[in-house]
Amino acid sequence: MIIRKAFTFISLLYFVCLNVEAQNNISAIVEINYNTLSHSNLRDFQQELSDDIDEVNLRINDDFGANIGYSVGIKVEDIDTQFFISYNSTGGKISYSDFSGIIRLTQLLKAYTLGGEYQFKLSNDNSKEIFYFGARGFVNYSNLDLESYSNISDNVSRESIGFNSIDIGVGLRLFYDIPISVVKLRLNLGYDLMIGGDLKFKEDNDFSLEDNQGDRVKTGWSGFRSGIGIVVPF
Repeated sequence: MIIRKAFTFISLLYFVCLNVEAQNNISAIVEINYNTLSHSNLRDFQQELSDDIDEVNLRINDDFGANIGYSVGIKVEDIDTQFFISYNSTGGKISYSDFSGIIRLTQLLKAYTLGGEYQFKLSNDNSKEIFYFGARGFVNYSNLDLESYSNISDNVSRESIGFNSIDIGVGLRLFYDIPISVVKLRLNLGYDLMIGGDLKFKEDNDFSLEDNQGDRVKTGWSGFRSGIGIVVPF
């Protein structure tokens, strides 16, 4: 489904660029990124969930660790700008199990991103390998699902609560394009700063996710990203 949407986005943007610019100086980009992001609010909130259940000794299994993300885009060479969509996901899990049963609480966080990046060439025009500096802005649609599961003495209980937010971010990147036959291999490294919106309850947007102190919990997508990709000139 994600690949199909990405292909549709590239196709539509490509034809729009052709109609607007009336030229074919355009490249398609596909990237895989390794992300080390903060998610400090969600980590603290998960710890609160664990502490609130004091009847058993819950164990933190996953703590919103580093994750793999995907990005596709179109670069319009004549305006040195790349338009892109991205997908990232991470999560947390706490659990407990013994002879009597199991308790599990999971938090699955996903982000769908739409943005643009202006790219400054740092190397000279005669160099085959090209260094770029990129400055970008983007918008995230984030989705958080809190799921609980318990099976105690064959009594099964499942509950799920959903939240979403709109997050705004800016970022800086350095990347290096290496020509390989008719395509280019791209290596990149950068940092994104995200202003997270309130995680609003899907069933009623008047309510937002809060911690025990009454503070709003944010997604925390800020952090370092590195990646590898393929650039395909048209």
